[in-house]
Amino acid sequence: MSPTRPAWRQTVGRIVRQLDYGAGHRWLELDVRPPFATPRPGQFVQIVLPPIASPVLLPRPMSVASVSRSRDALRIGFLYAPVGIGTLALAGLGAGAEVEVLGPLGRGFPLEEPGAPVLIAGGRGVAPLLFAADALAAARRDGRRGRRPVMLFGARDRAHLVGLEDAHRRLVAVRGRLHVCTDDGSLGPKGHVGTLLERVAPGLRGPLVLHACGPHAMLRTVALWALARGVRAWLAMESVMACGTGVCRGCPLPRSEAARAAFDPARTPSLHGNQDWAMCCTEGPVFEAGDLDWERIE
Repeated sequence: MSPTRPAWRQTVGRIVRQLDYGAGHRWLELDVRPPFATPRPGQFVQIVLPPIASPVLLPRPMSVASVSRSRDALRIGFLYAPVGIGTLALAGLGAGAEVEVLGPLGRGFPLEEPGAPVLIAGGRGVAPLLFAADALAAARRDGRRGRRPVMLFGARDRAHLVGLEDAHRRLVAVRGRLHVCTDDGSLGPKGHVGTLLERVAPGLRGPLVLHACGPHAMLRTVALWALARGVRAWLAMESVMACGTGVCRGCPLPRSEAARAAFDPARTPSLHGNQDWAMCCTEGPVFEAGDLDWERIE
């Protein structure tokens, strides 16, 4: 039997545009051509910069924030903050510049799971949830079990609610609701997303299904909230994903006791982790709440 070919491909992407997105963030759009597969919300791609643009050899993992069709190309959008050598170099590239793109990679959000979808975002963790809102809107338009999501969006202050207008527009498109909070009370209730979840959840018609992305401390709060109430929750994690394919073994996350007990090496693909550690790039970046040991995640 011949081995199954991976779904990801490496190809060339052409930058369509880059825009300032507020609070030091950028919005990037690339056109890639077939046979590049259409990403799912929660998946990511690796962007390799040309040597002339940056001395950085490792690719930059980027969560997908939007997908659309443009003539014969797939247009993929990203929300990112230029903070290191690689992303600063990326921010300096203009329309027409070419980069190598590897993807789509990892596991995305299971938006088909039954229940009322609650999208929970912290800061620029809103990126894959903007895409998720689009996917839910598309499902409604196509008559494919489309559901109206609720989005909870928190940040340190109003300025760091990056993509707030985009989030509002996408929630309106699906006739969903948007709730915001800030640590300093500059917009919405004062407090973090976990507090907002406590406030909003009793008024939602269940059963709920949570999809979250943001800082690990926020995801831990959401995961423990869900586990304590028997609510299913999926969390998009971050780690140092150098290769994106499981080869380098550089992005381990600790499995929960239940996940360690259920681990079967005979049925585990070679590019996944071992009994103690899951690979963020191949088994995630989206994990179900009960799959990880939240006491050991930094």
